Amino acid sequence: MKIRNSQPVVWNGLHDHTLKPEDADVVIMGLPFDKATSFRKGAAEAPDRIRLVSGHISPTTEEGKSLADIKVLDIGDMAPERLSQEEYFISVEEKASELFKISFPTFVGGDHSVSIPLIKAALGVYGEKLGVIHLDAHLDLCEELDGNRLSHGCTHRRVMEGNCLSFNNICFAGIRSFEQQELEFLNGLQANILTAAEISRLGIEKTADMISKCLQHCEVYYLTLDIDFLDPATAPGTGTPKPGGFTSRELFILLKELSSLKFIGMDVVEVSPPLDQNDITSFAAQRAITEAWGYFL
Repeated sequence: MKIRNSQPVVWNGLHDHTLKPEDADVVIMGLPFDKATSFRKGAAEAPDRIRLVSGHISPTTEEGKSLADIKVLDIGDMAPERLSQEEYFISVEEKASELFKISFPTFVGGDHSVSIPLIKAALGVYGEKLGVIHLDAHLDLCEELDGNRLSHGCTHRRVMEGNCLSFNNICFAGIRSFEQQELEFLNGLQANILTAAEISRLGIEKTADMISKCLQHCEVYYLTLDIDFLDPATAPGTGTPKPGGFTSRELFILLKELSSLKFIGMDVVEVSPPLDQNDITSFAAQRAITEAWGYFL
């Protein structure tokens, strides 16, 4: 296993390679893994592509807030090398656990299966007070997909095993795709699910209020953002696009409306540069990350 060093001019020029992880406000780690997709690949290329576009953008939010005082360290990619998926996830969980203890870690996937070890790592640090906000077109509640229990469609089934994460501590927002096995799993369960259609009726501000109320018993929060939360017209570069999603504007408003919550880390996953057009999906992901820093830190 190797962690590849990232290029020096990245993340709006905020990356400071001289920082030690324990001295950084934000530590970024790329997870170039896409072997658990159920459709099209390419997400393994996302960390480097998002870094590339991030070096050409001023260190400010869209509303003019300077990010210059945020200490950012990009430690590069944790690549799977020749490890099995199980072995890789064990290593990722160990490394992520270290980062949750010292900083606001920001992880760039990779397909959504990489959130399995990331959320488990956050649980290991924060326990039952952790709430997870899942922005996605999909629930990722399958028992298995294509014979793989660590598929990108199984993320939350795996993190809930052994009562590690209470189902009540997850809020799913933006959902507009259901697998039959997910419907069977949900039968009789109380679930915090806000579909894309429901959010369209409610509006973004009321949606943020509902997310906060659903998870008001939690004390700290982890954000996992699947880029297919956005509509394919806004973010075409993803493996399993679903029509009926959101604009980047709506995403940024939602992040701002959720900023009163105490976030302890985040990931952005499922960006596939080979499927993108003019890097607009990579730019959307990059902007979502830096806007989140402006709101959450």
